Amino acid sequence: MTTPSSGFQVFKVIRWCVLAVLIVVLALLLKKPAPVAEPMAAAEVREKAEQFQARLGDLEISQGQGEHAEARFSAEEVNAAFQQSAAEQTASATPAPAKPAAPPQEAPPDIQTVKIAFADDHVTGQFATNVYGKDVYLTISGKLGAKDGYATFEFTEAKIDSLPVPVSLLNPRLQEKLQDPENREKLKLPAFVSDLRVENGQLVVVAK
Repeated sequence: MTTPSSGFQVFKVIRWCVLAVLIVVLALLLKKPAPVAEPMAAAEVREKAEQFQARLGDLEISQGQGEHAEARFSAEEVNAAFQQSAAEQTASATPAPAKPAAPPQEAPPDIQTVKIAFADDHVTGQFATNVYGKDVYLTISGKLGAKDGYATFEFTEAKIDSLPVPVSLLNPRLQEKLQDPENREKLKLPAFVSDLRVENGQLVVVAK
């Protein structure tokens, strides 16, 4: 039979365990994760982005000539292409015309930076955004693929800042969002691309 004093001792142990867990969670949330890719100088970004575009162009020409071909890209080239594309979009952006007031809706946070890394057959993406004045980092890993002309992504790991998030909880929601018409259109591959994967730490793009 458990005495009142022993029950109080159990309560204290549970309380301190819960407190310890909360402290660890808080520390992980406040800890900035290690970047998955190192920053590049502007000149290097231009050079590698041009290499990326040139190799894609060669792949499209091969497909147009009825040849089966593939191109391999490093993470640096992919990151450079992302950075250059984001810079061009920012430079060409024009203020949108005013719209009639609509019922307030929660807008998704703007993605400020994107960094990509490849390891074996996995891709890791790290996305930074600002939520209520604090920089928040989402890091996800998984496998790239292609199906019916669209890129696919199978999640295997996720973190918010340095806090691991169970993929079983996150994956269904993320897969649902990827199927939204607006998001799915962004996953549409160029007509000349038949397959997409990560292999030996490189992005492999295959032409039909």
